Amino acid sequence: MHTPLSLLRQFIMEYGSLLGASWATVFTLYVLGLRQQNPLFILMAVLGFVAILPLALFLGARIKKRTLQLGITLSPLFSLLNIFSMFMYACILCGAIEFAYFQYLDKGTLIQSHLAMLTQANARQLYTQMGMKDTYEQLLDMLHQLDTLTAFDKTMLLFSQNFWTSVLLAFPVTLVNRFYKPKS
Repeated sequence: MHTPLSLLRQFIMEYGSLLGASWATVFTLYVLGLRQQNPLFILMAVLGFVAILPLALFLGARIKKRTLQLGITLSPLFSLLNIFSMFMYACILCGAIEFAYFQYLDKGTLIQSHLAMLTQANARQLYTQMGMKDTYEQLLDMLHQLDTLTAFDKTMLLFSQNFWTSVLLAFPVTLVNRFYKPKS
């Protein structure tokens, strides 16, 4: 028999997996847009990235509704830890998908496509006209350094970005979770 807290844990895992799948979808759309040079995929990735915050807020409100249905009252700290756990499930799922991409599918094409865009004559000229020649050189140098990293290192870079995004998003989602009053 399931206890209310084990059911809450299941909801958090389910919602974290949904959030992780949405992050992975945004990553996949971005990669497809760069590989196929299709701006529609990149636009869809940007829109998906923008939609992640409302999705996270919705899931925070959904957790509040589920806790009320289960008859559980969460302290603010326990609520924050549950929301953070949801984001950690998302980070792990998205990290696993990113690692699989970098290890088996990428073969350096993601960084090479960025380099190809930046080494075009009009890109160099645009950066020079804007007075950002030093920034342009730093960007090229950084991409060359990223190209030398292993798949695991690239995944850890993205995982750390997702982790700190999760830390920042956990607070507003917890506020929604704490103060949301679901309709009966």
